Amino acid sequence: MKKIINVTICIFTLFSGKAFSEDISESDFFCCSVSDIYKTSTDIKQYKGSDENFDASEPSRDIINIEADETFRDESKQVTILQGDTKIVRGSETIQSELTNVLQLEDRARMSGNVRYENDGLEVLSPYAEYNTKSSRTDFLSPEYKYPKLEISGKALYGVRLKNKKMFLKNSTYTTCDILNPDWNLIGGTTELDFEKGVGKSKNVFVTIKGVPVFYSPYMQFSLDDQRKTGFLVPDFSGSWVKGPDIIAPFYWNIAENMDMLINPGYIQERGSLLETTYRYLNKNSLGTLYFSYLDDDSEYKGSGKNTRDSSDRYNFYFKHQHTFSNNLKIDLLYDKFSDKDYFDDFGSSISDSSTTYRTRHAKLEYDYNGWSIRSKFKGYQTFDKTLSADSQPYDILPEVNIHKRVDSNLFNYDLNLNVAQWDHVSKVDGTRADIQIGIDRTFYAKGLSVKPRLKLQHTSYDLDKQISGYTSTPSKTIPIFSLDNEITLSKQLKNSNLVHQVKPRLFYLYSGEENQNDIPIFDSGENEFTYSQLFRDNSFSGYDRNNDTNQLTLSLSSGFYSLDESRELFSASIGQIFYFEDRNVSIDSGSVNKRANSNVVAELQYKPFSNTMFKSTFMYDGNAINQKTQKNIHTFQYRGKGNNVINASYRYRKNDIEQGDLSFAWGLNDRLNILGRWNYDFKNNINAKDAGDIETLAGLEYESCCWKARLVHRRFKINDDSYEKNIQFQIMLKGFTDVGTPLGNVISDSIRGYVDRDY
Repeated sequence: MKKIINVTICIFTLFSGKAFSEDISESDFFCCSVSDIYKTSTDIKQYKGSDENFDASEPSRDIINIEADETFRDESKQVTILQGDTKIVRGSETIQSELTNVLQLEDRARMSGNVRYENDGLEVLSPYAEYNTKSSRTDFLSPEYKYPKLEISGKALYGVRLKNKKMFLKNSTYTTCDILNPDWNLIGGTTELDFEKGVGKSKNVFVTIKGVPVFYSPYMQFSLDDQRKTGFLVPDFSGSWVKGPDIIAPFYWNIAENMDMLINPGYIQERGSLLETTYRYLNKNSLGTLYFSYLDDDSEYKGSGKNTRDSSDRYNFYFKHQHTFSNNLKIDLLYDKFSDKDYFDDFGSSISDSSTTYRTRHAKLEYDYNGWSIRSKFKGYQTFDKTLSADSQPYDILPEVNIHKRVDSNLFNYDLNLNVAQWDHVSKVDGTRADIQIGIDRTFYAKGLSVKPRLKLQHTSYDLDKQISGYTSTPSKTIPIFSLDNEITLSKQLKNSNLVHQVKPRLFYLYSGEENQNDIPIFDSGENEFTYSQLFRDNSFSGYDRNNDTNQLTLSLSSGFYSLDESRELFSASIGQIFYFEDRNVSIDSGSVNKRANSNVVAELQYKPFSNTMFKSTFMYDGNAINQKTQKNIHTFQYRGKGNNVINASYRYRKNDIEQGDLSFAWGLNDRLNILGRWNYDFKNNINAKDAGDIETLAGLEYESCCWKARLVHRRFKINDDSYEKNIQFQIMLKGFTDVGTPLGNVISDSIRGYVDRDY
């Protein structure tokens, strides 16, 4: 049986402050030579006793426990030789080796042969080490270190570990990859790793990928963990066919535990110097963001001829604040200001950005008490579409107050909705609008049957300025609305299966009173898109300025199959149509009369044969049309496999509007390499010029290993009817270290529906 000998050494813990705070210079690495580590006494006898000079019970001393298979002792030189599986334990600190020389007069222990050091999650392997029992400093020769919790590791020529949890390395590497075959390495001349603060510092730094140096810096500070730290981040280089490379040198300022700031000075090719700042704060009851971007004297914009201002400076100021005063009182503030109408054309990163018509600003208040809901807001706009005339500008809301209350009881359900708003416009009719709606309903249930009658009275009144001549400045309307919703559910489980077939016939009757509304302006109303759900709404218009006058009946039928095993619907198909008993005289333009006896037929189908596969189709058919009876035809398909494997395909057709196809995918060729792609095409614009039908094309590669990820994306997207933006962008992410290049996660997820930009 293995013989274990325990030697207890007590060391005073009250040392000078220098022992804990001293900075390790390059000359401090290994004060002793390699031969000193091997040096042992040849005049030593086997030791069988214990050292009576140490009192383990003294409370002011740090306890060191030493274990070994064999031990030898030289009393005159105060040297102890430990052989076999030796172990030194001091608190959370453990050092194991095959041979240890304990030199008590020098307060040190020299270890050789498979030295293994462990303390607070840090693990170090070394052929030779020296441990100072007084200062708890450990010196290593040719150490290999790793910190499994942070997934970091590396090697060095020399290493020093201090009691203050710092580690100093000479000629070292640092990586989050497998230390035996790392895909990337940070190679430093001298490196300091502070595991308590989570900060690394290194001089004469090379970053290598697959052994090839890709970056050099005379000094670098980097994070070892997820803690926020002040310092410069890796520069951002983005490439574009049009602009050339842009350079951003970000600086992160960790102001306090609850606030920080990102400062991005940079240079945009052919435009000039740029400064971006983002300040964030998070308090107990509030949070917010303050963003400012300023491009000094945009050279390209100045020479483009688009600028009609005296200055060519470009800027964007953004402020958002949310505050919760109590559980039932909240405010939300948003202010967004841009220097000019061409901002999104020049700096937008997608077709949606480039086609931005306006951006909003608002101040909102929310208050809830005892079932009452109060919502108030001020809302304004900044428009970017130069083709908009003064009359086409949106209304500002100064302000709007909405009060809502619903009471559910055993007899009837009641609801009240009150809306008061002040509308402001530079040229059109504006003023105050007040709308009140009072409703009562109840749902009656029987086996497989539900019947819901509902009665609502809506009154809207106005106090207008700049009213059109011949119309009153105080128009109003009072509309009674009655609906009766009837639905039958027929269910049957298929024989010898766990599938349930359901059939749902539905009848929805709606009556809305007629009143002339020609003298009422349009503040926020529009005609709702005709969809399957629109078959069962009590108004075909949005907003409060128009109420349809109708006497109609909706007939619909739904059928589906439900899996009891998977607790989900596998297939559903629905079709419906509205039948009108009277003509409709109310319209948005206040001039047309709708005499159709029936609506378009609208149908929806959804098929999910597997939990990760879905096909959805919407179809609208107009039997009264002379030609092109199909009004709308939309089909979408999506497959989502393991990881980020996703395939999307869609076709969209709207008569006299759009006809587009969209194919996108992200697919893993193997465990590490993914291909990315998208093709969004406009069939109605494919004859104007070569590739004129392309809306967006994207092709890319994504490579991911255990410790790094790289993305390369080529994009071409339309910024207006006649021009495109093309760029090539890359991003390299070194796990647990830094990112290099342009952040592409949002770009890819916006282009490929279902792609998830996971944290890395």
